[in-house]
Amino acid sequence: KVTHIAPADSEGKIIGESVSQEGVIAIPNKKSLGLCAGVTNAKYRTTTEVYPDSPNATPEQCNLAQVACIEGALEHLLSVL
Repeated sequence: KVTHIAPADSEGKIIGESVSQEGVIAIPNKKSLGLCAGVTNAKYRTTTEVYPDSPNATPEQCNLAQVACIEGALEHLLSVL
């Protein structure tokens, strides 16, 4: 664990999207949310949303969280290939 996990709102959503597991939303296949995953039309894509302006996370924690996400993705790929 590097930083806190964003809690869902009272409707069980984060940024208006349904939560698939704690702190995780399934990003719709559209660009309207303005998230990084909307930049490409690749079949599989992901984004990490860690905000350094959060009162609960430092800029260093945000950088470490980004690295942890990339490492986790690479470890997963290596385990299934």
